[in-house]
Amino acid sequence: MANSIVLEKLSSRNLLLLFGGNLVILIILCVAGGKGPRPTNAMHRTTKACNDSKLQFEHNTIPTDEKSCPDIIPSLEEDYPELPGNNLVFFVVLPSDMYSHYTMSRWFQWMITILQIKPSQNSMIKLKDENPTLTFKGAIFGRHHVDEEWTPVHVQDPDITHNRRLHCGVDKEYGVTHCTDVSLFELGSVFYAQYLVNLQLPQRQGFNNDLPRIEGVEITEIHQNGGFTKVWVAQKTLMCPLLLLATILFRRQVKKYEIHSPLLITKVITGIGVTNVIFNLPLEYLSLFIDLPELRVWYDCSTGLFYAATAVLWLLFVGEHRMDLDQRNKFSNYWKEITAISVCGCVMFLFDVIERGLQISDPFHSIWSTVAGESTARTLLIVSASCAAFYLLVLIYLMVRAVISMSRKRASLVNVGRVRQMYYEGLITRFKVMVYGTAVCGLLTVIMFIMINVNEMYYKWGRSEKTIEISSGFLVGIAGLWNLYVLNILLLYAPTSSADQNTDEYDTVEMSEVNTGGGPDALTTLTKPSAD
Repeated sequence: MANSIVLEKLSSRNLLLLFGGNLVILIILCVAGGKGPRPTNAMHRTTKACNDSKLQFEHNTIPTDEKSCPDIIPSLEEDYPELPGNNLVFFVVLPSDMYSHYTMSRWFQWMITILQIKPSQNSMIKLKDENPTLTFKGAIFGRHHVDEEWTPVHVQDPDITHNRRLHCGVDKEYGVTHCTDVSLFELGSVFYAQYLVNLQLPQRQGFNNDLPRIEGVEITEIHQNGGFTKVWVAQKTLMCPLLLLATILFRRQVKKYEIHSPLLITKVITGIGVTNVIFNLPLEYLSLFIDLPELRVWYDCSTGLFYAATAVLWLLFVGEHRMDLDQRNKFSNYWKEITAISVCGCVMFLFDVIERGLQISDPFHSIWSTVAGESTARTLLIVSASCAAFYLLVLIYLMVRAVISMSRKRASLVNVGRVRQMYYEGLITRFKVMVYGTAVCGLLTVIMFIMINVNEMYYKWGRSEKTIEISSGFLVGIAGLWNLYVLNILLLYAPTSSADQNTDEYDTVEMSEVNTGGGPDALTTLTKPSAD
């Protein structure tokens, strides 16, 4: 029995119906995402300064808040004419200690905080250094209810400090001294209802001597909105079993109709199905019951794995459909390109481990905080971008070669028999559907990305300007788009019986091997240059 694919048996009408169904599902996903809140929310908080004369902060496990502070400083400008000393602790409660009904939710999934140093605006004070290094000690505490005691989330040894490089200057137009915002910490899960952040700016051992006079410290907290998370997880909950079922059915079809060893393309399609199932596992449900800061690393790794599988699929699909290729069904034909994909994936994985991996144990860690760390990060990103550029150029080259060879072969189809003509038309059809589908997905993704950045600022540092809330629908739509893309590949490219069961000649032009000896397979024989 000859093996064809489902796509070759579908009429144009059925293909249009399938396209229309996908479009309706995509619109439903975009509308469902658009009905929810924007993906992220920012809350701006001003810290309070505590005169820690008893040096409670040095004990590291004792939280400093409104109740425990022995002496709250009303104004740093008046009470501390110089840089605050070692006994001063800045503290803030997130989201707020004023409203007990407004708390954090575990649906927020993650939290990022931005630190803003407010320099004194005294015109008589000049900056000592326009690029000073901020050195601080930090501690994070959490609690589930306002009446509970604070529980340590992250505390460090008193001798451990963190650095951030500031860029300070004076606005020439308004004469205002300002310093750039810097990252403070990042939590991979939001397990508690409230968080307490303690900061100390030590002055001993030469720390912070070049900082300008400080009149205040502010923190902007950014988290993923719970409503958006619910829509996102709902989509994953729906798509994960569908993709798993489609992958299983695809494998059953492969075992049923590919009598010899499975073709290279079918192996890769199976791989992209598995990686997409992994990507859509709704592990966010676990974070509702367990503190799992590792989920962000898991999400990054599963996303990268899916990207890598997609890149390999595109490469092999284009390469295997070249009509002028002498040898097929071998990974060795693409070792250079696959090596580039592997290097790019490994580099990005290493970058993620150095950044977010270490933040699991130390939320204040940042690879960008030191010169060496920034150089390492830039090197990793440059290597990754170079590998991606090489892959893209090779993919474009292979696609052009495939299109040219198919055009030549199609021009010679008028001189061949009906069955062989059907075979080549099937190859060209499946190639075009994949290319057009991929082009549409990529184009819509780029358009959505541009519209998100034009119409909405993800991190507005607490500003309240209204923007068009389109990013939620587009982000959910992008995820749904790629899920449908993989689902359609699994369904349309599944092997099936030949559309012409009574034609024995068709059995000689299928994509599997027909010679048990050392001769070339049918596809190799039939895809010689059209001159023969």
